[in-house]
Amino acid sequence: PRQPSTLRSSLGRESDVPYGIWGAIADQLGKKEAFKSYYSPLAAPGPTAWISLLQGEPLLILLDELPPYFQAAKATAIGNSDLAEVTTTALSNLLVAVGKDELSNVCVVLSDLRATYEEGSQLILKALQNFEQEIGRSALNLEPVGMNTDELYHILRKRIFKGLPSKEDVKEVANAYGKAIKDAKQMDITNASPEQFAHQIVESYPFHPAIRDLYARFRENPGFQQTRGLIRLMRVITSRLYAEPNGGADKTGLISPYDLDLNDRETLAEITLINPTLENAISHDIASNGQAVAEVMDTNLGGSDARDASKLILVSSLANIPNAVLGLTLSEIISYLCAPGRD
Repeated sequence: PRQPSTLRSSLGRESDVPYGIWGAIADQLGKKEAFKSYYSPLAAPGPTAWISLLQGEPLLILLDELPPYFQAAKATAIGNSDLAEVTTTALSNLLVAVGKDELSNVCVVLSDLRATYEEGSQLILKALQNFEQEIGRSALNLEPVGMNTDELYHILRKRIFKGLPSKEDVKEVANAYGKAIKDAKQMDITNASPEQFAHQIVESYPFHPAIRDLYARFRENPGFQQTRGLIRLMRVITSRLYAEPNGGADKTGLISPYDLDLNDRETLAEITLINPTLENAISHDIASNGQAVAEVMDTNLGGSDARDASKLILVSSLANIPNAVLGLTLSEIISYLCAPGRD
């Protein structure tokens, strides 16, 4: 099959494009003159005009950061309306045109920044609703990283590690964790399934399977960049682990949600970016160069149980949105702490 031509446009950061979204698309196609009648005054091309412009070769149109563009466009008056309204009509007409048989060669992808630009997003939603009503079918909603899948671990492995152990070695680690969970379950301190936990580790290795579930809680925090933010955080955590004298995650075999060095300034900065309201709690309870409550407990009792449990509770409480799930049950904490050789 032929590779499609790709038009990329991040118009949210270019609110001063002179000929609107339609002019930018026509210009990238080398057909700027085809839409000249829609430039002065600015007017929305209809579906027929879009078909005439786009039909032919396979074409992928990527429209990024549109909501802030819509917000800026509201300030540009056009007759009795404004550029935001005209753009909404143009976008709706584009989507209608793409639904026609004549443009079976075209795919349009819109990225949305709903959490940051709610007003602009409503304008995109209006265009999509018009598209659904007029075409009689729904646009396909694509989630960048499916949080109910193992995509997250594939991305982290690809971005952070050059290579991984063999499948047999990974299964050995998974079985050792499964045995630790089984021992805890026999002591009636967790209700986690050893078999299910071992299976999850095979898919998530070298990351602890709890990372995906705990990350899902705070991924909608205002200003957090979801996938990019988690990659950056896990890079910091992993680099700190492998800088340790023991050579990294050898002490457990997995990189766990509690493997945060909160006395490290860079790590603390990443956590503070996710939720800036917990910095005082961190310094009092978890990490203050040996003076925090959990650090004192571990000095007196030995090991790292108090700090690890506290960091688990912290990660599970980073959500900063209404009706968020916060905290963990005792059974969950125990299951996440379970590791080979840990009492």
